[in-house]
Amino acid sequence: MRRSILCALMAALAVIALDGRASAYPQFQFSSGTNRCNQCHYAPAGGGLITSWGRDESGDTISLGGDGSFLHGLWAPPAWLALGADVRLAAIRNDVGGTEAPEYAAFPMQSDLYARLAFGEQVSLYLEGGVRGDTRPADPSIAGRFGSAADRLMSREHYLMWRTGSTGVYLRAGRFFAPYGLRFVEHTYYVRRYTGTDLYDETYTFSGGYVGEDWELHASLFAPPPATFPDALQSVGLRESGAAVYTEMRLGSMSAVALQARFGRSAESVRTQGGVVGKLWLDRPRILLLGEADFIRQQVSAASFNENQFVSYLGASLFPTRGLMLGVAYERYQEDLAVAGTARTGLDAQVNWFPWAHFELVLLGQYQFSGTGATTDGATASLFMLQLHYYL
Repeated sequence: MRRSILCALMAALAVIALDGRASAYPQFQFSSGTNRCNQCHYAPAGGGLITSWGRDESGDTISLGGDGSFLHGLWAPPAWLALGADVRLAAIRNDVGGTEAPEYAAFPMQSDLYARLAFGEQVSLYLEGGVRGDTRPADPSIAGRFGSAADRLMSREHYLMWRTGSTGVYLRAGRFFAPYGLRFVEHTYYVRRYTGTDLYDETYTFSGGYVGEDWELHASLFAPPPATFPDALQSVGLRESGAAVYTEMRLGSMSAVALQARFGRSAESVRTQGGVVGKLWLDRPRILLLGEADFIRQQVSAASFNENQFVSYLGASLFPTRGLMLGVAYERYQEDLAVAGTARTGLDAQVNWFPWAHFELVLLGQYQFSGTGATTDGATASLFMLQLHYYL
C-alpha cells in the first residue's frame, strides 16, 4: 500500500512540475560521513545525478527512512544505465522593497530528467533535460504551462567523460559549470549569482583533473553556447569564455580547504577572480561550518572602467536529529569596493526536512539590505519560499 501511494504521488508531481535545475548539497560533505562529493554524485566535483552510494545515504543516513534506490527499489536499471529525476514545487512571498505590495506566487520550480550510459569501466555519456522556469506565465493553468513547455525545453548538462575510477584522473567535455565555489542548490546565494555560476549560465566546458581520497584538482576551459545553437541549448545570462581552476585539500574526515580562480571574457567586460572555500565539521554539536570569499576584478571594455568587487558567504548547518537540517548564513556582496553604499548584505535561514527517502520539504527565508543599511535611506528586500522536492 505504501509503495502504491508513493508511486501515485510521484506520477502526480511529474505531471504538475515543469521547471528548475539540480545541483548539489555541500552541507552533506562530512556531516553524512561522506568525504568526497563524487561519492554521492557521478560528476567528479559533485552535482547532478546521484550514485548508488548517494541513494543508500539518502535512505540510511539523511532521511528518516525508506529506500533511496531508483523507483523506491521497485525496479533496478542494468549496471550500464543510471536514471533519475528531480521535481520541485514552490510557493513564495517576495518583497523587493519597492512601493508595490509583496508578490505571492506558487509555481513548478524544477523538473529535470537524467540518464547516464556507461561504455565499459571508464567511458560514460551523461544527459540532462528539463523545462526552463517561468514564474509568471501568461497562462498559469496546468494546460497553459503544458502548452508553453515546448518553448522552454532546455538541456543544462550533457557531457562525455573518461575517468580511471571513482578516484584518479578524469577528462570530460560538454555542457556543465566548471567546478568552482560551494555549488549550492539555491542560486539566490550571492556566491552563485555573482561568480559566473547563476541559473541557466552553464557553459560548454572541457575539464580535467584528479580526485583522490585527501585532495582533488579541477582545471577547465569554457565558452558560451554558439549563437547558432537552438534555444534549448542557449544560456540566458553571462556569455563569457575563459578558464577556471579549483583545488581542494581534505583534512581527515572533518574539514576541507579549497583555493580557486576564474577568468572570463565577454563582449562587454573582462572578469578575473579568485577565492577560498572552507568547510569544518564539529562532531559533538553536529554542526557544519561553510564559508566562501571571492575577490573579483571587472574591466568594462566599452567605458574603459574598472571596479573591484567582493562576495562572501559564511554559514552553519545544524543536524539536531536524523532527517532534519537547520541552516543560517550571512552573505555580503560589494559591487565596487571604492564606492561607499554599493554593498548588499543577506541574512538567511533555512529548514530542510527529509521525512522519507526521495522526499524533502524546504523552508527558506532571506532578508537583504543594501546601500547604507537597514535604515530609511537604505533599500531592503525579503524572500520566503516553501518547496516540496521529490527525486526519482
